[in-house]
Amino acid sequence: MNIIIVGCGKVGKIIAEQLCLEKHNVTVIDTKSEIVERVTNQFDVMGLVANGATYSVLKEAGVSDADLFIAVTDSDEVNLLCCLIARKAAGHCKTIARVRNPQYREEVNYIKEELGLSVVLNPDYDAALEMWRILRFPSANKIDTFAKGKVEILKFE
Repeated sequence: MNIIIVGCGKVGKIIAEQLCLEKHNVTVIDTKSEIVERVTNQFDVMGLVANGATYSVLKEAGVSDADLFIAVTDSDEVNLLCCLIARKAAGHCKTIARVRNPQYREEVNYIKEELGLSVVLNPDYDAALEMWRILRFPSANKIDTFAKGKVEILKFE
């Protein structure tokens, strides 16, 4: 699978490492040369030092052949723009954007539909939701969720 990751911070580096271990073809893009150099030296990935929110850079990274595009920069807007450009440049490419600003939470369905994004992740919200689920049933050993959160199966000793 051909995968492009924009943003090589902590999250981007971990994703690149895991995908590399799974033997995927990974290309990382970041504006900081030292970060790209460190990731490309540490893992078997290609790297570009550039702005991932430009069509020419994504074209150079091989977006037309990409199966998956992941944007995890520090800027929600850059992540959304990167995914929009990737989706338009390669119609078959699945796109994942990290969007942390809570203001976008209410508009996530609209953003996904209109921009054609596959997944919009908010790690802070997801972590808080998981903590809330655990605290609701503190004596449960395991909680499995089904039907998009409408059904939960709890395991107790």
